[in-house]
Amino acid sequence: MATLSLLGATGRTGRPLLDLLLQAGHNVRALVRSTDHMLPEHPQLTIIQGDATEVTDLENVIQGSSAVFSCLGTDQQHVLSTAIPHLVTKMKEQQIERIIFIGTAGILDASEEPGKYRFQSSESRRRSTTAAEDHLKAYLTLKDADVDFTVICPTQLTEDDEINDLLIEAPRFTQETGPIPRRNVARFAFEAYNEHLFSRKRVGIASHQ
Repeated sequence: MATLSLLGATGRTGRPLLDLLLQAGHNVRALVRSTDHMLPEHPQLTIIQGDATEVTDLENVIQGSSAVFSCLGTDQQHVLSTAIPHLVTKMKEQQIERIIFIGTAGILDASEEPGKYRFQSSESRRRSTTAAEDHLKAYLTLKDADVDFTVICPTQLTEDDEINDLLIEAPRFTQETGPIPRRNVARFAFEAYNEHLFSRKRVGIASHQ
């Protein structure tokens, strides 16, 4: 089995993804800000305390890994646009090619307004664009880098149980979309790695409206 790095392992999407990776027998190196979060004791899990915006912490967590998963959230501190350039640099130094990145549906192409991203168009239901702009900067960094990325772009995330009727489209949605359970997003991230899906693409995931 592979050694994989996971950023955002204690988050509401990262935690179910962590469970899937461990259940599949992978060794996981998880970067966490605080060890107060309860992660399972597991012989194949290495917990590393640190900050994803710090270069040395990123270098430490990805050491010896064959791929990286990012379930990092964003906030007013521009976490993603700070962390991802550092991460790409360290991935290249360690010859790690594959990254699965959880983004947002806002950075998919707008379906009816050419040249715009979804968050810039009338499709967006959010008033603030701060989070989408941070996700966009991270995506553009990956796009310009020589790495094998998949950017998974979910619609509104819920805590519901997994559903079966998924809408998966790239690089834009062509149908009406509904919210998507975080557990579906975690499973899709696992499958995107396991089956090498959507290489160097953004892919939207949603429920059917």
